[in-house]
Amino acid sequence: MKATRIALITVGILAMVVGAVVFANDVRPDQYLAIATWLVAALIVHDVLIAGLVFVVALAGRRAATRVPVAPIVMVQVALALGGIVSLIVIPEIVKAAIGTANPSVLPLNYALNLACFLLVLAVATAAAVGLHALLARRLDAQRFEA
Repeated sequence: MKATRIALITVGILAMVVGAVVFANDVRPDQYLAIATWLVAALIVHDVLIAGLVFVVALAGRRAATRVPVAPIVMVQVALALGGIVSLIVIPEIVKAAIGTANPSVLPLNYALNLACFLLVLAVATAAAVGLHALLARRLDAQRFEA
């Protein structure tokens, strides 16, 4: 375990060094403030909005745990976290596409539509998973009752 931990820490430090070197070589100094602003905003959105929403769902679900099993609550939490993180990644593209670019091939897709489709598919998949869990739990309870 200790060797694995040391290897992972070493790889992480090397990745940060490579990232810092690439950042220093490829980003103009006049862009540092904009990048720092974006990183702080992303951190706030993640920690306040996404994590807060997941926490509220967890708290509400746990309080209703006598009526709602834990598994569907976790499924909804995972879907909310995944949807939030993907939105956090895609929203800057949507904003930049709305502002416009000098080169239209930089942002060639309809990111807003793609995000909406992703979120819709995620919601349907989550609802299907929760429904399947409820169906299987009901069948299992029926089998226990018959036995």
